[in-house]
Amino acid sequence: MDFRYVANDRNGKRIASQAKAETVAILVSQLKNQGLLPLHITQIKTAKALARAKRGSFKRGIKLAELVVITRQLATSINAGLILTEALESVGDDLENKYLSSALKELNRDIRSGASFSQALTKYPKIFPVSFVAVAKAGEEGGVLGQTLGDLAKYLEDLQRLTQKIKSATYYPLFIVGFFILIASGIIFFIIPKFKEIYAQVNVQLPFFTRVVLGFSEAILRRFYLFILAPIVASILFTFLLKSPKFKLSFDRSLFKIFLIGKLIKKAALARFCRTLAILLSGGVGLIVALPISSEVTNNAYLKQIISDIKDSVLGGSSLTNAFRNHKFFPNMLVKMILVGEKTGNLSDMLRRNYEYYEQELEASINGLTSIIEPTLIVSIGLMVAAVAIAFYLPIFQIANLVK
Repeated sequence: MDFRYVANDRNGKRIASQAKAETVAILVSQLKNQGLLPLHITQIKTAKALARAKRGSFKRGIKLAELVVITRQLATSINAGLILTEALESVGDDLENKYLSSALKELNRDIRSGASFSQALTKYPKIFPVSFVAVAKAGEEGGVLGQTLGDLAKYLEDLQRLTQKIKSATYYPLFIVGFFILIASGIIFFIIPKFKEIYAQVNVQLPFFTRVVLGFSEAILRRFYLFILAPIVASILFTFLLKSPKFKLSFDRSLFKIFLIGKLIKKAALARFCRTLAILLSGGVGLIVALPISSEVTNNAYLKQIISDIKDSVLGGSSLTNAFRNHKFFPNMLVKMILVGEKTGNLSDMLRRNYEYYEQELEASINGLTSIIEPTLIVSIGLMVAAVAIAFYLPIFQIANLVK
């Protein structure tokens, strides 16, 4: 087996080299016989093994929470005095996620082989996004990698908190919707057929409302397979259409026009964009590079196109404020804050304040929307149950009158 080792000679000079041995223990014995004190030994994997590891490990993504943890730990370790390779080794050894642990070990090997930290990160785009690499590169070139990673960890924590707020706000409405579907299915598939059997034995003309409910239930039961296949086919078709740039651009643009939800989506997109651009600029990334990277985090083709136009305008000599003002998508407050940031030289600080504002607005909008959706769904369930109850009690009253 091939090994890469770091050792001190008799004079205390550090030596990094490679050697072959059957086991690590044999290599240690060999190094000591040469008068070397081994400090670190790692096995060199073959190209085939490395390719297999990357195929198995690094093509799958990781959770945002996991990226937050390793970024914070790396920042803490580097600020405590550890060199980058030692920090990567220390953090990697403590991770329970084997995929992430393997990734950090691969990063360590790449850096020890002469690659820079940012260069090594680019090999694992499923783990480290473009914004992460850009900020790391700026911190690395400025000699403040520990501080930059600390700022990046704070940014990722904010992003995680924002994402969690959006998810948390949808949990209860989704539960209500699921409960609504469950109740409706129970009524359609079990309750209505039982009443239908009962009324079939009675020779009486059923009320119009009752016949409508029975007809609706019978139509669903006869074509039940369509209610299963239709969503599946629609989902496949929609996924296929999203691969078309024109359709995705049109669809992403329409998202911002959806009643009630459109404003919420826009605030979330603006919050992420402002926060990402702020952290990139404060980390030393140039504006022309930072703009397209910031639009990537929103994953919205329409916003990406707008930011691309803004970048072209800035390259053409326009100020950032005028470039933003030319697009009605951005609120006046954001444009004015950018103007103040340009004049004072504190653009990243102004963007950060915008992020904080939009995050608060987003939270208020989510709470307001939730307060509307929840009672609406509950009332809908009540109306559905009441409609079925009325539909099947009307014939009972009619039969009672006939008996009299």
